[in-house]
Amino acid sequence: MTYAATIGFFDGVHRGHRHVISRLKTLAESRGLRSLVITFSNHPMEVVRPGSVPPLLISCEEKLERLRATGVDKVVAYPFDEEMMHRPAREFMEHVLRDELGVRLLMIGYDNRFGRRDPSETFETYVRYGQELGIEVVEGPRPEASGLFEGRPVSSSLIRELIRAGREEDAKALMI
Repeated sequence: MTYAATIGFFDGVHRGHRHVISRLKTLAESRGLRSLVITFSNHPMEVVRPGSVPPLLISCEEKLERLRATGVDKVVAYPFDEEMMHRPAREFMEHVLRDELGVRLLMIGYDNRFGRRDPSETFETYVRYGQELGIEVVEGPRPEASGLFEGRPVSSSLIRELIRAGREEDAKALMI
């Protein structure tokens, strides 16, 4: 199997996430690929900056259920650990995305980074790695493309703010 994939934590599987996944499914279909969402079973901040993990909107099990309910062909959840944090991005793309998962198209946000943080790596660096590895790397939709809520892009952080402010109904509406 070969896949078009996107990667992220997807806390809440909110309206913005569903917009990204919808775009992924469209790209996959147009390229004759299956759609794949790659996520993590634990929040990366648990490893990157312990003690600064934001409160999660939903459990990992619920997240996986919601991701599957979007109609993607496959969902994979990896534990985010020290090895994952220190793995160079090119190595991750080669060994995990290409070799293990069969990814041929990777849709990521313009500001997405994975693997060992290297300040010299940019979106264009990932495009170049992809060209070397046979993975087409494309930019996903900007956060504001899924619509705004009170002038702000829908995000997990925004939903957390709404919950803290006692606006649970607004928060729920963004996660439906």
